[in-house]
This record gives sequence, structure tokens and C-alpha cells, in this order.
Amino acid sequence: MARPSITPEKREEMRSHVREAFVRLSRRRKIAPGDARAWGDISIRDVIEEAGISIGTFYKYFENRADLSQTLWAEPVGRLRSDMQASFDDATSPVEKVRVLLNHYVAFALDNDRLFRSAFLLVRDEGARPQDPQDLDEETFYKNLCEAFRAGQKSGQFKAFDPHMMAQLFWAGIHGSLALPINLDRYKFDSPKVLSAQMIEALMGLVEA
Repeated sequence: MARPSITPEKREEMRSHVREAFVRLSRRRKIAPGDARAWGDISIRDVIEEAGISIGTFYKYFENRADLSQTLWAEPVGRLRSDMQASFDDATSPVEKVRVLLNHYVAFALDNDRLFRSAFLLVRDEGARPQDPQDLDEETFYKNLCEAFRAGQKSGQFKAFDPHMMAQLFWAGIHGSLALPINLDRYKFDSPKVLSAQMIEALMGLVEA
């Protein structure tokens, strides 16, 4: 007889149970929230013992340890999206809206250095199963950039360009200014704080009329 399939509700319930076990362990070990590097000291064996499940059960609900870690990033990244959206909605002009988005992205990276390195600079193992790509329009940062670009073009504040392509260029530019000094730390780049501030001005110069 075939095993009953795991319902989405059961899957999320168990994943939440395991995440809570991981969080309890990190608190007992006094690991700061978002300290993704220190999370690496907590093994799968530690987690399943805390959660009271078997290793087989763990792998029914998580692909690997990286999958578990990514679910832990969801909360702070969710707060980033929420704060970014609130500031975007409060901004009164398309130019201000674009700057708000870029500034939030930079502030998150600088204030959450270890989390940024683990969540935003993740390189999957060669044999890891690739995730199904998410449509860009489903990502708040990208969607709001496109919206602000269209509004700015309509008001005459921005030049004529393809909003979707420009949103990708803006994302690549601001992310690269933060990531390059980390990924290629053998070179004497300026700090991510300095590079990202200059990148924002360079990017705005591309679009402002």
C-alpha cells in the first residue's frame, strides 16, 4: 500500500516544529539572531534530538541543512520587505521611492553582515538540486522598482528606458557594490558602505531626466 502523501499543512507544521527546535538551541548557546555563521555549529543531529524526530523524518521535510538554514532567514528578510514596503508607500515622489528601496537594501546588508553573506551571497553546492526560479515580478524590491520607474517616466522625472531591464541593472549594481568587496576580499576595494553610496548616485544618474 502506498504511503499517504504529506499535506501542505502537515509539511509546514513539521518544518515549523523543526525551526523552533533550532531556534531554542541557538538561544541556549547564546547565538545572536541572524548570526548565520554561528548557526553552522548546530548540527542536524543536535536539531533532531531537540525536535524529538528521526533523521529520516528530518529529510522528509528538509532537503538538507542548507534548506533548514534558508527557512531561518525568512523572518528577517520578511521584515526587510515589510519595512521597505512601508517606506516605499510613504515616499512622495518616484525619485524618493527608488532611493528608499536602494537605501533599505544597503542598510540591511550593512546591519546584518553575517546574514547577508549567508542568505544573499549563497553559492549552492555543485550537486545540490536547483530551486525553481521565482518570477521577478513576485519580488517586492524588483516590483516596486519597476512601479517607481514607470511613475517617474510618466511624470517626466525619469528618462525613457525599459523599466524591467533597468530594475535588473539597479539590483545587480547595488548588490554587486555590497558583494564584490566580500567575494573578492583579496583586492583592496573600498568598503561596501562607501561603494554602495557611490553606486546609488551612479545608478540615479542613469535614469533621472
